[in-house]
Amino acid sequence: MKPIFAKILDGKANDIYGLKVVDAPYFSTEFHFHEECQLTYTLESEGRRMIGDSIENFGSDELILVGSNLPHVWHNSIQYFSGVDQQSHARSVSVFIHPDKILDLFKEPDNIQRIKNFFQLAKRGMKFGDAIKNQLKELMLKVVSEGEEVGRLIGLLEILNLLCSTKDYEFLTSPGYTNNYQLKDNDRMDKILKYVFDNFNQEILLSAAAEMTNMNKQAFCRYFKNRTQKTFVSFVNEVRIGHACKLMAQSDQQISELAYACGFNNLSNFNKFFKLAKGITPKEYKRMLVVD
Repeated sequence: MKPIFAKILDGKANDIYGLKVVDAPYFSTEFHFHEECQLTYTLESEGRRMIGDSIENFGSDELILVGSNLPHVWHNSIQYFSGVDQQSHARSVSVFIHPDKILDLFKEPDNIQRIKNFFQLAKRGMKFGDAIKNQLKELMLKVVSEGEEVGRLIGLLEILNLLCSTKDYEFLTSPGYTNNYQLKDNDRMDKILKYVFDNFNQEILLSAAAEMTNMNKQAFCRYFKNRTQKTFVSFVNEVRIGHACKLMAQSDQQISELAYACGFNNLSNFNKFFKLAKGITPKEYKRMLVVD
């Protein structure tokens, strides 16, 4: 799935920010990146998101920051596209901040360095804790509803001040992640990510994925790892493990049932890959959920 370069503020040279409100049956599944930092609060929806080399489930009441030129996509669960669940809906609010244009507003070196440091950290993507999330989402909703440009700009600066001050977040991508996607790439990765996200609970063959992109297996493996910085098998298993964690939190299914429901063909493989991904066994993870 190749991320497309998107110009959020194209044609508006003086704009330093942009706003986007989504209220639709499902989110767009286009994998893309852009120069602007994107702060997104999901009011209602669920599925899987990929940000850089991070693959996780997402749900309602989640606040995520995507840094400059960091590839990302929010992909809804299959029921959103099938129309089976008429109650499924996707609602979000996003604030886009252009790093260079924000920095041009400040003349004091100390202020510039503080903001520069934040924009550098943001390149790994951030997920915010509840305390700061509640403050930021209130400001975001206020900015979106604000009718005056001055009020929106003041709200934006308040948001930026909180972002630069808080330590209540976790990084999403690994420390060494870099964006290796190129604008000349075709839609190969688009096809692969959508295919895996929609079919992870079934058998997914490397040969089928390679054929889908018109490559042989060896070329496909090199291509996929260069773009995502992980092997195709690891990617598929991470998607499956993420779904298993979701099922464990929502139901009392036996671990063996969970394994097969997530696309693993035997319990041994499930246990092995789960521990590799989470550092603990499925039983330990389930026990931890009960304690919490």
